[in-house]
Amino acid sequence: MKAIRRILIAVLVLAVVLAGAEFGVRALVQSQAQQALTGSDLDLEQPTMTLGGGSVLAALAQGRFVDVSGTAASATVQFEQHAVPVTAITYQASDIRLASTSEAVIGRADLAGTLGYAALSEVAGLPIAYGDDGRVLVTYTVDILGLNSLKIGISAVPQLNVATQQVDLEQSRIDVAGIAIDESLSQQIIERVVKPISLAANENTQVTAITVHPEGLVVDLTATDLPVRR
Repeated sequence: MKAIRRILIAVLVLAVVLAGAEFGVRALVQSQAQQALTGSDLDLEQPTMTLGGGSVLAALAQGRFVDVSGTAASATVQFEQHAVPVTAITYQASDIRLASTSEAVIGRADLAGTLGYAALSEVAGLPIAYGDDGRVLVTYTVDILGLNSLKIGISAVPQLNVATQQVDLEQSRIDVAGIAIDESLSQQIIERVVKPISLAANENTQVTAITVHPEGLVVDLTATDLPVRR
């Protein structure tokens, strides 16, 4: 009985020691990993982080890391050679592999955030604003009806084509203040000037969904094999 008691006490002490070690390592690693996120390719600002379940010690011993999730004030995303901010970020990262003592690779990162209309305008090369009822208002400059450089607003519903990484402007209609344009001419103008807006990022980052909001397009992105350095 005494031998069994000693074994049970030893096991209990070991469990307490391991639990304490796990808690300490978890807190330390979380702090360092959170700081490292600011050095990722997405350049997260003011990130927060919550570690997922599972043992951090066991994961580290296997050369990997537990899943993480959190928020960030903004991230810098490159669309069509334009590095623009995406704000109010939420993210979840999984399949995190340790490449070295100072670098990790996030196998998959799912992010959601707001691409403001100023940033979207920069990417598109056209003034874009909120157009009410799930629409955006895009301003074009055209020569029509004997008028040069006439600014017209075309209201449309943006639809993401995931395969091409382009936003198609559907259900387009023209809004030209003080000028009556018949339907036939309107359609000709729309067909001539309305083009898809490319949101192509890079080979490792893809836009998977968009939603129109007054503050901008809420975009869902998925990034793969994203390096993070300390």
